[in-house]
Amino acid sequence: MKKLILLFKVFIVMCLLTPISINAQDIPTSFPSAKEINVKVYGNVVPIQNRFEYRYKIQSLPTSVQDVWSFGIEYSPDVIGGEFPALGLSPTGWTGGKIVDSNVYDWGSSFPDMIKPGNSLSGFRFPSSGLPGIVTFYAWGWVNPPEFPEGMAPEEPLPGEDIFENSFKGKTLGPTAPPADFKPLDFLNHIISLKHEAYNLGWIIQGKDDDKGKKDDEEKGIMKSLDEKLNKAKKKLEKGDTKEAIEKLKSFIHEVEALYKEDKEDEHGDKDKKDKDEDKDKEDHRHEHITSEAYALLKYNAQYLIERLGGEKEGKKDKKD
Repeated sequence: MKKLILLFKVFIVMCLLTPISINAQDIPTSFPSAKEINVKVYGNVVPIQNRFEYRYKIQSLPTSVQDVWSFGIEYSPDVIGGEFPALGLSPTGWTGGKIVDSNVYDWGSSFPDMIKPGNSLSGFRFPSSGLPGIVTFYAWGWVNPPEFPEGMAPEEPLPGEDIFENSFKGKTLGPTAPPADFKPLDFLNHIISLKHEAYNLGWIIQGKDDDKGKKDDEEKGIMKSLDEKLNKAKKKLEKGDTKEAIEKLKSFIHEVEALYKEDKEDEHGDKDKKDKDEDKDKEDHRHEHITSEAYALLKYNAQYLIERLGGEKEGKKDKKD
């Protein structure tokens, strides 16, 4: 029952179980579902010095049946140091840590601080040098673990006991490792792929549909403009014109910033203004044209490519560590 113990005792003992009498026909034959929840996760990335801080807000929709008691983010093991589990920050009543034998950083809560249906909670953070990528998140609704009469616990795992299979899943931002064998064209194609995935996930905001169900011209214009800038940069790279490729990538970043309408002060991670940081966490991360997820994916990966091509990150001269 290793995974059962992991799911319910990885952070704190939720309750003390006392022996009870169970009829043979009432002996559990499967683990209760922990995914009777409907969760949205909003991700945001703030650059601080030479790394990023990944921040999350969790929203449990009113259609959830269970309280959300645990939430985890997949990450690449190549971008997380041994100190990583100790550096994550948690909202009040929650505790963070790495799930054993996995590449998932998880937060868990006690009864009074679980996220009830219709409520949301921010303040989940951790630092990483990894580039923003699209990763899986896991969320678990609270269930009472099955109980067995003394000596009758099954030796084999129960159906539903695997914590990752028995979870609500979705996609969000998370740290990923840059390619070990870096090739500029391949990485630019990776950015293009991220843009398409972001669109499919709804992170590049769709325009309002008209009565006939057609997407409006504004949405098509945004996608076309982003595509054109990336394709121009790709053509320059294919011709070996690194300098012009960098300029096209900078133009791409400028458009991403304009679409996001970012607050520049929050972008630079002013750690001395706690209240402003908390306000940033509480935002819905929704903007007029692109979300915070699309913004982080496109901007910071494009900046990384510019630096690897020999260019300088814009604002670097003016920014003080």
